[in-house]
Amino acid sequence: MSQLPTETQSAPAAALTSHAMLVLWGFFAQRIGLVETLGGIPSPQRRREYAPQTKLVEFLVSVLAGCAYLQDISRAPHPLDQDSAVAQAWGQEGWADYSGISRTLKACTEETVAAVKEALEVVSRPFIEREVMLALLEQEVLVYDGDLTGRPVSSTSTTYPGAAFGWMSDAVQLGYQAALVSLHSPTYGRLWLSVEQHPGDTVSSSQAEALVQAAEARTEARPWRRTDLLAERIERQRALLRGAERYAHLPD
Repeated sequence: MSQLPTETQSAPAAALTSHAMLVLWGFFAQRIGLVETLGGIPSPQRRREYAPQTKLVEFLVSVLAGCAYLQDISRAPHPLDQDSAVAQAWGQEGWADYSGISRTLKACTEETVAAVKEALEVVSRPFIEREVMLALLEQEVLVYDGDLTGRPVSSTSTTYPGAAFGWMSDAVQLGYQAALVSLHSPTYGRLWLSVEQHPGDTVSSSQAEALVQAAEARTEARPWRRTDLLAERIERQRALLRGAERYAHLPD
């Protein structure tokens, strides 16, 4: 006969976690098919203790956990790679050491990166489509936010490719500018659509067109651009210019 747990007995180690939200997000990721999709990502790296796809999932989870550096996965006060509850929630047998993730990321090809991007876009598309529909029904307009956000790195580092000094966090720092686009969402308040990384010296005015195109590409919605009206305005201005030129050449 098994003994029932009492108030003084500890819960099983697998049930303890310092990353409760990651557990919820893991079950949600499985529910929407994200984990299954990432499991089919092509990778040139062979499986050893963990499949490369498992390490890609772990890298995504580390981003959600807010790990500033890859080594935080194994060396933070509450190491992610020791959290079996999170691994189980994400449908994985366990997590690899951060060094193994580093090797997997280094082995990734352009095909791997493109497949990961496509997987994220596929699972997020139904949510975006729903919010676009609700926004048009309730507001009859889509409202986007687009801007650059500084992502500083160590000013003495030489290992960040493409980093440059630019204005970020109210100071000139070395790093990147993240071109972020979001949609005003009736359900979530703000729904992120896209992000593109640029060198730190990039300025917003140079990215305005790209931000608009990114928003329209993700929502598959765009305003009716009346190019015919624009052509009429241009012709009126040209007529005024021709009149001014004729007046300027009249004899005194």
